[in-house]
Amino acid sequence: MEITNWGDTRRGVAGRAVLAAAWSALTIALGLWWWLRPGSYPFAPVAGEPRGTLLDVVPAAAVPPVLVGAGLVGLGGAALAGKGRARGAVVVIAAVWVVVFGLAVPGVAPLTLTGYAMAMLGPPVLFATVLAGAWRWRGGPAAVAVFVLVGVLAWSTGIADAGVLGRYWVVVTGTLEKTVPPAIMLFFLVGALVWAALGVRAVQRGGDPAPGWTRPEAAARWGRAAVVVAAACALPYGLHRLTWLTPWPVGVDAAELAAHPEMRLHGLLLGGAALAGAVLTTGLVARWGEVWPRWMPVVRGRRVPLAAAVVPGTFVAALFTVAAVPMALISIRSGELWALLVFPFPVWGPALGLAVLGYVLRRRGESARPGTIGGS
Repeated sequence: MEITNWGDTRRGVAGRAVLAAAWSALTIALGLWWWLRPGSYPFAPVAGEPRGTLLDVVPAAAVPPVLVGAGLVGLGGAALAGKGRARGAVVVIAAVWVVVFGLAVPGVAPLTLTGYAMAMLGPPVLFATVLAGAWRWRGGPAAVAVFVLVGVLAWSTGIADAGVLGRYWVVVTGTLEKTVPPAIMLFFLVGALVWAALGVRAVQRGGDPAPGWTRPEAAARWGRAAVVVAAACALPYGLHRLTWLTPWPVGVDAAELAAHPEMRLHGLLLGGAALAGAVLTTGLVARWGEVWPRWMPVVRGRRVPLAAAVVPGTFVAALFTVAAVPMALISIRSGELWALLVFPFPVWGPALGLAVLGYVLRRRGESARPGTIGGS
């Protein structure tokens, strides 16, 4: 759809304004809860234990009224945006909210929560998906056999036998009991992304020629380079975790791993999630990133909706970008400078964001051409 003025964007703005209003209302509710029940506030600054977030330096008593005020401002801005008014004010609110709730507040907690969720849920979900789609895919039986073989090897070698899985379940349940603070940080980050989407939509204008770098041909070139960089950034962490299978594990004592085999399993799952992320990143320039592959049940052979790649890709890029500074500070403070190479978030996050942008520009450009995958 060609956008020629503010009025032409109202359909796109309205949906995002509803999301921004909902997030703002929840922010008010959260602020009121902490205001009325100060003891429930989980982010009181602790001397000597910085978490790499703005809340480390903000007095606990100041946070609830600030949240209530921010929510009220957000409701007003979302209402104006939904009516196609005060575009400048909407953009300013979006910019401030992105800086505060997106960059300054979340820290590494949303990344930790998401990474743990991927490690715990990713393998069973992937296996179930492949199993469901195997009956109509030529390579299905082989893929299922690989999964079974990996499981047998993990069990027989003691990496994931009954004892380890039982102890890992204790780790999982213990982690679930501590998810509220990270989930709140994730809520703030999601709000920043919602406001960013609303702000971007608010400033979109048509009529002027598109910059050369946004054209599909150019986006395909620099997008491919960004994909290579982003996928490569996932390798150090994944390979680092694989060393835990050797007598020379990196970043942890071998005796500690032997005493706590559930920790080794958890680390391997996290490393596997990173390597899986590298594979998924390549889908931004591969055909299977535009057409669902044969092993996917129900949707096989259909076009991949833009949102199916853009939403998770943008979310993960934001997680990495937001965690870049806190992780660097933690690594420097602890003297573990090797972690700067294992977690190259300052490069990884922006590179993944550019890769997703290149994918969007290329797909949208191709959709306008008859006979292309994206064409109608």
